[in-house]
Amino acid sequence: MQSFFKSLVVTACLLTSVSMGQQTARDHAKGPLRVHPTNPRYFSDGTQNPDGSLRAVYLTGAHTWNNLVDIGPADPPQAFDYNAYLDFLVRHDHNFIRMWAWDSTTWDPKSSHRWTETQVVLKSKPQPWMRSGGEMALDGKPMFDLEEFDPEYFERLRARVKAAGERGIYVSVMLFEGWGLMHGNKSPAGWAWRSHPFHPSNNVNGVNADIDSEAVTGPVHRLGNEAANAFQAAYIRKVVDTVNEFDNVLYEVINEGGEQKWDWWVAKTIQDYERTKPKQHPIGITGHGAERVESMLASPATWVSRGRLDGYAEDP
Repeated sequence: MQSFFKSLVVTACLLTSVSMGQQTARDHAKGPLRVHPTNPRYFSDGTQNPDGSLRAVYLTGAHTWNNLVDIGPADPPQAFDYNAYLDFLVRHDHNFIRMWAWDSTTWDPKSSHRWTETQVVLKSKPQPWMRSGGEMALDGKPMFDLEEFDPEYFERLRARVKAAGERGIYVSVMLFEGWGLMHGNKSPAGWAWRSHPFHPSNNVNGVNADIDSEAVTGPVHRLGNEAANAFQAAYIRKVVDTVNEFDNVLYEVINEGGEQKWDWWVAKTIQDYERTKPKQHPIGITGHGAERVESMLASPATWVSRGRLDGYAEDP
């Protein structure tokens, strides 16, 4: 078991940035980050203080859900102003964001009534895979080909991580998004699963992650489906290939989801693949999903973020 003192980053829903020492948010982000050897609740970027000790880095900031994938009522959704977002972060002395993945092609806000009164189903674009299949998916568009990555997605990911680093901002690159399938999928029933690339009616590769006889939920974020896991592993390697060169990268397994064995498998897959690469980056597991803090701390992850069920959410 790894020590309790893993590097703890703030919350799974409002994660965050400011670094200690002389660095400002307008300097290039240094790294890669590693757990501080003296106080492992913090990271270090390797910079030495005058006394020879390593400078600690404290991450704090703010996220929004469409900072990688455009999300909105139009089809295609309105483009997100990423440069204005970076300006906002710098203006408020933030140095950290979660680069938000979105697994499904839709988001039904009726499942998010706490945050919005919007009744229109939102669209999301782009996804990691090309929609080049000859047959139509459930949304009336071409099916996904899970063997063919969409260059637009990965070029955008690379460009946005690079731009953030140039502004002194560290990026938690989210591999998967679990809230839709684990929490939001229930109302109305099945929206996140019916618009997921791993739904059998949405891909040309014969992948079906469903085990629900009513075809409402697709437990995508689990082990046991060899075909689905193989495509997930290929996607993980593609993400690592895309951003490994940058110093400002952290990885986040999934937002609010994932079974324990699968979470740990994703973290291990990243670690094993990054060992073949020039740089190695911190890998995190965040709360509000299937794991509690004890499990996350015992995992292969470098850092963890507590969730509401771990006693860490709103102002007490």
